[in-house]
Amino acid sequence: MNASSLSYKETKVLELLNKNKADGFIFISTYNRFWITGVNTTFGYAIVTKNNVYYLIDARDYECCKSQLKNIKCVLYKTPSDLNKLIKQLKIKTLMFERDYVSYIDFNDVLKPLKVKLIPADTMILRAQKTKEEIALIKKSMDIAVRAINFIKKTIKPGMTELMVKQALTVKMIAEGATATSFDLIVAFGENTANPHHQSTNRILKKNEFITCDIGCIYKGYCSDITRTFWLGKPSKKMLEMYNLVLQANKKGIAAAKVGILGSKLDAVCRDHISKNKKYANLFIHGTGHGVGIEIHELPNVKPTYHQPILDNSIITIEPGIYEPGFGGVRIEDSILVTKEGVEVLTAKASK
Repeated sequence: MNASSLSYKETKVLELLNKNKADGFIFISTYNRFWITGVNTTFGYAIVTKNNVYYLIDARDYECCKSQLKNIKCVLYKTPSDLNKLIKQLKIKTLMFERDYVSYIDFNDVLKPLKVKLIPADTMILRAQKTKEEIALIKKSMDIAVRAINFIKKTIKPGMTELMVKQALTVKMIAEGATATSFDLIVAFGENTANPHHQSTNRILKKNEFITCDIGCIYKGYCSDITRTFWLGKPSKKMLEMYNLVLQANKKGIAAAKVGILGSKLDAVCRDHISKNKKYANLFIHGTGHGVGIEIHELPNVKPTYHQPILDNSIITIEPGIYEPGFGGVRIEDSILVTKEGVEVLTAKASK
């Protein structure tokens, strides 16, 4: 992680510390430790004070982190008492922690024994606005997923199973530079496309039916997310009607996205368009989108219950869908970067 990104993230945490009159913030979760340090480790405690960032890590990662993290103070962890020693050394009396990530065991076995005042905080909002470095990595992750989608659309053929296509997509993304998939990929054929979170099977592909591929990968710690629905052969009139309705909802959502719009209002743009066709008004059964970053689902959200604004430099998905049990479904998902200057569609090169 470059110095600019670290400085920005430290500033975000310091704002919380000052607001709560706290001396330090401890990050226990894998996701937030990676966010503040830029390295993935097996174990550790990242502590942000008003002066520095400290990373308490054991021997498995200590030497590696010490050589990589020039602007973070690495401290070797040997026994559980080392965390207490560091907290005392830093003169921390009031400590903030991740309310949205810390487990009951960690709270009772790690935090309470420190005998300091503990203040919980929702931390996912800290990651909602991406740094330039993060945006560049997410764009690379999106590019890999786009190439995989375009590849499978050229190579898929009748007789392949959902699992075969899922495997081909995974192999392609790894070959393109990804370290892993960002979630359990969704590949569905025909009537299975009516299940938004279908678990792929040995169902064989036939012509003239829906194919949905919802995929993403991880590149240097950052996720991507894209969905395309398509077919081989000739679609029915009903298939085209469903597809075009979702496609227009997708386009309207992207066009309406901007800094400051409430997530619920942006959701309504897509939902209202689909609802104009009474046949499908009740078949859009999930939110329009979500943030993407270190985790595949982050803030800000785009759904009816999220009444918070879309923030500058946030990356969100626009993924309206229609799902008719027994027949099939359509979902078209793009990931977009929202800034004060406008919107950039990060998955635009994947054909629709």
